[in-house]
Amino acid sequence: MRRSRRRRAFTLIELLVVISIIGVLIALLMPAVQSARSAASRVQCQNNLRQIGVAITTYQVEKNVFPMSATAGAGRGVGHSAFAMILPELEQRALFSAYNFRWENHAPANRTAVGTKIAAYLCPASPLATDPIPSDRVRRIDGSFYPAGSAFARNHYAANWGGSQTFLGEDFTRTKTNYRGMMMTVRIVSVRGPTSCIRPQDVRDGLSNTVLVGEKRDGQGWAVGGFAGSEFDAGPSPLLRDAPDTRTIVSGSFHPGQVNFLFGDGSVRPIRESIDKKTWYAVLTRDGRETVNADSL
Repeated sequence: MRRSRRRRAFTLIELLVVISIIGVLIALLMPAVQSARSAASRVQCQNNLRQIGVAITTYQVEKNVFPMSATAGAGRGVGHSAFAMILPELEQRALFSAYNFRWENHAPANRTAVGTKIAAYLCPASPLATDPIPSDRVRRIDGSFYPAGSAFARNHYAANWGGSQTFLGEDFTRTKTNYRGMMMTVRIVSVRGPTSCIRPQDVRDGLSNTVLVGEKRDGQGWAVGGFAGSEFDAGPSPLLRDAPDTRTIVSGSFHPGQVNFLFGDGSVRPIRESIDKKTWYAVLTRDGRETVNADSL
């Protein structure tokens, strides 16, 4: 008779060694996994901007102007954003049809539409909550808040209006003045006269050298026109230190060291955090007569 062989069990030391090896392997793999996720998020974010670029270009071809960043004027139906205006070109015609531009974005008539989340307006790299923001938390430039009763689906992209209304952009305002970008609230009296919708021929520096839309870390809603909604203010850098009270105002991202931007020619390019301030200001102005080298971004 053969003796049955007993399978030798792991000793405690051997088990600890195996666990340690597995732990080391996981530690080695985690950076690679995180890097892959970060790269995928960055690519998806760039694709979102390309979709927005196609929609804006289609709008511009049909009307021969870039959309205004926000509607203005007296009476009802003001404060709507460029991102609401391009919904049909973004394959959101049903949502556009449900949106009533004759009433304010926070009105009951628009309650369902403005609370609708749109994937193309959200960067997947953002770790922040994407729950709709209550309308009474949406702040205007004068410090007042919208009436309660609605909630706005968030946005992570905003128009370059070429200016700043806060201390963050004091240097840009002093050296370049305001309303120097490609989309802005119209019929605002500036030092250069009343603002109007920008035509491609108005971009004297070249469409490929001028930012049209950029990332923000957060926004007060894609339907919120103007300050902290459909626009970003110029700061001294495209990527300032993150803070809750500024992330809705200036450009920024959660991509390490860079922010993605859509240029007027439809191209999408990242701009480094360490970009020279003179070059950064140059791509925010449409007619500053600056020369921009692509390698300097």
